[in-house]
Amino acid sequence: MGRLAGKTAIITGAGSGIGFSTVALFANEGANVVICDISEESCECAYKEITTANGSALSQPMDVTEEGDWHDVFARAVEKFGQVDVVMNCAGVGDQSPIEETTVDIFDKVCDVNLKGVFLGCKHAILHMKNRPADLPSASIINVSSTAGFVGTARSGIYTMTKGGVRLFSKSVAVEVSEFGYNIRCNSLHPGGTETPMFDNSLAQRNVSKEAFSEIVKRRNLLGRRAKPFEIAYGALFLASDESSFMTGTELALDGGYAAR
Repeated sequence: MGRLAGKTAIITGAGSGIGFSTVALFANEGANVVICDISEESCECAYKEITTANGSALSQPMDVTEEGDWHDVFARAVEKFGQVDVVMNCAGVGDQSPIEETTVDIFDKVCDVNLKGVFLGCKHAILHMKNRPADLPSASIINVSSTAGFVGTARSGIYTMTKGGVRLFSKSVAVEVSEFGYNIRCNSLHPGGTETPMFDNSLAQRNVSKEAFSEIVKRRNLLGRRAKPFEIAYGALFLASDESSFMTGTELALDGGYAAR
């Protein structure tokens, strides 16, 4: 029996990278997964891969910054699977502009996805989950932050701002749902540098080769390498499962020791 047997999970940014590895792992562990991504093609590719492996899935292209899309994804999830037990806000965007060169358009785009998207995901998760019976295991909200939620780095000031915001907002969600008596937990997940298209794009923006970055990682990261997406997905699995039933309002860092120095 899988670690998420009988649970339904909505996961954004699920078309690639950490999000896709997470939906694949969750499905393998018995969850019904709702695959959400702004790219319809990525959603369909992920859906086909998971259902071909006999996983239970629903494909739902969406823009996390549009509140109507959140209404739709919960409505479809409830119609197909009955209730939602886990929401993982994984969709995110980055930018490598120096602060002095950051335009208002860049600021708006990064904040819209990384902050507004997480806010809307949490809002609609709470609206759906707040009447969850007390005799059921708690529902789980997982907000994907970053090591940038702990420490500052050059050329990613706005990204860092948003990821720090995700970290503290997750704590506020956890405190509020507890005070209101809702059977919900909320935690933030903090990946370090991970082998994903988004991370590779950030290197390209900075004209840094993968080989050169590997040397930087060896000096800065205690494990001397980037993470594989599945390694982050296993952290999400723990937060989604009842194994983390005594964990709320805090962070899970999977950063290879990056923030330890």
